[in-house]
Amino acid sequence: MRKRLILLTALGLAATSAIAQESPAAGGNVEEVRVAPKTYLSAGIGYGGPVGASVAGELLYGLGADVREDGDRVKGVVGVLFQVEGGQTGGKLSLGLGARAHVESDGFKAPAGVGVKLSLARTWSDPSTPEGRTFLGPEIDLSVRHVGTTLGVLFRVGGTPGQTVVFSWGLGLRL
Repeated sequence: MRKRLILLTALGLAATSAIAQESPAAGGNVEEVRVAPKTYLSAGIGYGGPVGASVAGELLYGLGADVREDGDRVKGVVGVLFQVEGGQTGGKLSLGLGARAHVESDGFKAPAGVGVKLSLARTWSDPSTPEGRTFLGPEIDLSVRHVGTTLGVLFRVGGTPGQTVVFSWGLGLRL
């Protein structure tokens, strides 16, 4: 795993270096490009199904870049995403790929992000779903200006019999 991570980081550095070298010749005006491994931590609060009102934490580890061009700036990270969420009616663990960026441009100045993940959710006290059910499935995260949304489909993999598919959703604030 470590060899793969080193290889992906090296390929990312080489690609970014090649883009930065070619841009001025193509008419672009790249002032500065910095690329290095980076860890990004964040937290949030929200509400959604099947976890209810919740608090979440996120760790994103991967390749970070700081690009400045013509007065615009983008600082971002792309890599492996790990999320944990605990709520009033359940909890969720997620693993996937994600990207987070802070964009500073003439018309836009805010954070933005996207993630594709596999989530494992466990219910413990939901009035509409008996407690003790475990669900697994894909989800997608989108966030702009500290507002995040999550959408997905989770399939029951354990617990009490009954509902086999749950539509997962969430709306919240990222800090």
